[in-house]
Amino acid sequence: MITNITQIIKQQARNILLSSAVILFFVICLNHSYLLFHVFVELFSVVIAFSLFTVTWNSRKVLDNQYLFFIGIVALFIGILDTFHIVTYQGMNIIISPNFYANQFWIATRFLESIAILTGFVFLKRKIKLQSEILFTILTIITALIILSILYWEIFPVCFIKDVGQTNFKIYSEYVIITLLILSLIILIKNKTSFENNVFKLLVGSIIFAIITEFSFTLYISNYSFSNQIGHFTKLITFYLIYKANVETGFVKPTETIFKNLKNSEDRFRIQSIELAELNKDYVAINDELKSNVKEVNTLNETLTSKNETLNELNATKDKFFGIIAHDLKNPFNSMLGFSNMLNENFDTYDTTEQKKFLSLIHISIQNTYNLLDNLLLWSQSQKGIIDFKSEKTNLFLLANDSISLLNQSAEKKSISLINQIPENIFVKADRNMVSVIIRNLISNAIKFTSKGGEIILKAENKEQFTEVEVKDTGVGIAKEVQSKLFDISKNTSTHGTENETGTGLGLILCKEFAEKNNGKIWVDSELGKGSSFKFTIPSFND
Repeated sequence: MITNITQIIKQQARNILLSSAVILFFVICLNHSYLLFHVFVELFSVVIAFSLFTVTWNSRKVLDNQYLFFIGIVALFIGILDTFHIVTYQGMNIIISPNFYANQFWIATRFLESIAILTGFVFLKRKIKLQSEILFTILTIITALIILSILYWEIFPVCFIKDVGQTNFKIYSEYVIITLLILSLIILIKNKTSFENNVFKLLVGSIIFAIITEFSFTLYISNYSFSNQIGHFTKLITFYLIYKANVETGFVKPTETIFKNLKNSEDRFRIQSIELAELNKDYVAINDELKSNVKEVNTLNETLTSKNETLNELNATKDKFFGIIAHDLKNPFNSMLGFSNMLNENFDTYDTTEQKKFLSLIHISIQNTYNLLDNLLLWSQSQKGIIDFKSEKTNLFLLANDSISLLNQSAEKKSISLINQIPENIFVKADRNMVSVIIRNLISNAIKFTSKGGEIILKAENKEQFTEVEVKDTGVGIAKEVQSKLFDISKNTSTHGTENETGTGLGLILCKEFAEKNNGKIWVDSELGKGSSFKFTIPSFND
């Protein structure tokens, strides 16, 4: 009892300390410059929105709450529109115009958010799961229309007039949004039994803070007023509470199940090891009298060795998982905090180009966090065996082109050429998503370890029943003693890239597992200073 109380106190102390640090950070930004405060508070909201989408998307196989799934998908497009709200804000000088686009993006985004929170209840108790691809397409079209109506067609109603303040449309829209949120709160309370108690409380809190946010934005005359500041703080809390609700349902509980199963297996194997050891002593003591049972004793010894090996593998897997979460997951945030601190302390000394450079570095850190979460959740799903395997005819050239398109921006930042030399008529019989993950991770690693001006070439060749795919770079190469450890999860082979890029080594583990699930294999040929060539095989498609 005392131990539990102590743990609760420590946990709350950590939460209070972290919350205080975040509040202090934003207060410092606010005292320095309202524009700086606005950028960071909105940026954190965008990061939370994108993270919420990432967790929801990658846990959709195990997330059975359709309401949380719907809200998590919509979060991506809310984050995109909020990003436009940031860059069009007066004073940012990114999109220069006498129109107050930021206020228009704000009201459009909040309409999308409140409507999503309300309409999400339609899917709450339906047995048929939402079609994520269809939902994604619809939201993409809606988001594109919003952006075009504001920036290109300029038909979206005016929301703010200089030296006058908010328009009637803007104020009345805020009250409409508040009404939608109140209706959502009422429906949520009526459907309380559809949510875990903790998740229900988080959702109630998020809606209440969203209402406070919108009410705050009905009061201000200037974009820099006190009510405007309060609104941004409560908006950040709203996003965080929704994120917590989805993480609690879609990631934390499945992860706790994994660890619980590992712990139970560990205890069971330890007990069996002790029992088998005692049996082994008894058999040795009466060995002269029971020579006929030697084979049985040997069999038991072999079983003991095999269970110990299994236990070691489970421990290695668990340690790797903890190591990634405890260490590598926080590295990108350390980077973001470092760059944001430099901007905070020296903002006025930097010109626009330098400010954009720091924002670009912060964006890269966010992208690294996204990639890590993506690989981490894929690996978690693979360990639980919940990833669907669908072998189908796939054009390897087009699949490689898709991966190159996703990573081309990262390559261009290092002036690296991505060349697809895969013949256009090569088809394979494999799971398209898994092969895409393999190619994407191999290209990403090649970019990481290739210096500026380098080259990455993709090749493929049919070899009877299998197709051999190659990703070759002109990078720094890999030492022989490291090559044998690259695909072993119990070995820590993660190193920094040519521009100090970070990683976990989990991507290559995923590549190995997905190659083997497609009845193939993966290996590397490399020499220090002479680049690397990663190759894997997958079944060919033969008519």
